[in-house]
Amino acid sequence: MVRMTRSKTFQAYLPNCHRTYSCIHCRAHLANHDELISKSFQGSQGRAYLFNSVVNVGCGPAEERVLLTGLHAVADIYCENCKTTLGWKYVSMRHILGRKM
Repeated sequence: MVRMTRSKTFQAYLPNCHRTYSCIHCRAHLANHDELISKSFQGSQGRAYLFNSVVNVGCGPAEERVLLTGLHAVADIYCENCKTTLGWKYVSMRHILGRKM
């Protein structure tokens, strides 16, 4: 009897030649090291990274949230593969208000 397992497929694979950042739970590729802007952010649960662009993530609804630096419009981001919440991203106020500004 042969047991077949379903392999995980991600929307995007990043080149192996670069250092990559991945989901801590399922190892889905998230960003190349070249896309890292800063490691100087502090989140509520520890150090946070700021990236220029990421792959294999979904985005929750936009909302206003009080952060260490004040009130900001943000949306949670999560791994598309395992649905683990990864952090949040800044969004514009028009997403909160539901109209063009």
